Amino acid sequence: MLNSEVMKHVTGGIVFLLVALATPVIDGGEPARGVAGVDVIVKQRPRDSAVTDARGNFAIEALAAGSYTLTFRARKAEHIPSTSDKVIVATLYSIKIDGTKRAVNKSGLTSDDLLAGVDVDVNLGPGARIRGQVAAGALKNMVWIPKEPGSNIPGRWVEEGSVEAKAAGHHNAQQMRTEELQKR
Repeated sequence: MLNSEVMKHVTGGIVFLLVALATPVIDGGEPARGVAGVDVIVKQRPRDSAVTDARGNFAIEALAAGSYTLTFRARKAEHIPSTSDKVIVATLYSIKIDGTKRAVNKSGLTSDDLLAGVDVDVNLGPGARIRGQVAAGALKNMVWIPKEPGSNIPGRWVEEGSVEAKAAGHHNAQQMRTEELQKR
């Protein structure tokens, strides 16, 4: 049984429903997996902001030369609609920023980091256009285990292929066969 702290982290990770799209290839021949729906806000000018697209890309224009802090903040799971019982979640994330005086690569970020907000300092030259990507690193396939009738254990996400997922799959298959026989 999962304790509430582990459940909190797994649920936080589900915030990032990932879609692997044809994006620039990174080390090892793997396509970058963009994270959609991350808010990117210029701290000194909150009206200058962007939201990452399906590929995890963002762009912010019309900033004067100078130093700025960009805040990257993921949205909580309840703000991202999903009807699927299977999702892919990331356990690590990275932020890449171009268009600054010095390119920025920040990696090793967790779901909790992005939910809390990650601040990145950047310096811009004249006419600079900030662009970048929030990408996922290590991925896990997760499946939803619904609440069992008569149980106090709530529905939960577990790693696909885990002992718990296999046991639930076997239980669900048995329950479906029983219901099918009762209909006859």
